[in-house]
Amino acid sequence: MAIYTDLHVLPRVGDDESSRRMADLLRLSGYSAIGLTLPAGLMRDRVGPLRQLFEERGIETFLRLDIAPPSRQELLRLLRRYRTAFDVVAVKCVSPAAALVACRDRRVDVVFFDTFRRNIWFNYTYADLLHGALEFNIVSDLLNATTSDIYLRLAKEAAIARNSGTKIVLSSGATKPEVVRAPMQLSALGQAVGLSKSQVLRGVADIPRSIVRDNTERRSSSYIEEGVRVVVPKAR
Repeated sequence: MAIYTDLHVLPRVGDDESSRRMADLLRLSGYSAIGLTLPAGLMRDRVGPLRQLFEERGIETFLRLDIAPPSRQELLRLLRRYRTAFDVVAVKCVSPAAALVACRDRRVDVVFFDTFRRNIWFNYTYADLLHGALEFNIVSDLLNATTSDIYLRLAKEAAIARNSGTKIVLSSGATKPEVVRAPMQLSALGQAVGLSKSQVLRGVADIPRSIVRDNTERRSSSYIEEGVRVVVPKAR
């Protein structure tokens, strides 16, 4: 049975009622886990209660950080500072120089592109470099679209991702309960913009799950590097 994860949920910090409704809808929609996206400077005493709102409803929460560095240097600085503090690190690509580094840096789990920025978009160069996954925040993007330009851009980026075999994460980008969508609804929207059936199904289940699983493993005391673990011999 598939385990569904919405890797990009952005609750309104301080609005507990909205967060509760969002948690209820996510659970009813079939999600088992979410990427709880929080500001980097949010105090720990506010993080715990917010996570609890979701976990009380049976939703596993993984802390996610979104960064939007304007330069290569700023991206590297932010990765050094925050990588170990969050379960998922995502880069919103706002400049070509930072996007190139984000795509090939193994510390970056997810990259996504602002559909309203005309100066940068997902292309074959990024696809060839990408180590992590490309995220489509498909509900928030389509709901905010006022013209067909957004759909056409998503379709163009989807075609590149499909042709390149890019790993895809399909997320809602939900900032309020009304934007929550069930996994199959996200999948249908992904296919509508041109992603393959395999990509969209893996994009709401296998890929986001593997990201949080692998990062949890990397943060364990037994992890040395990719493919290398400390094995404690069993007592005889």
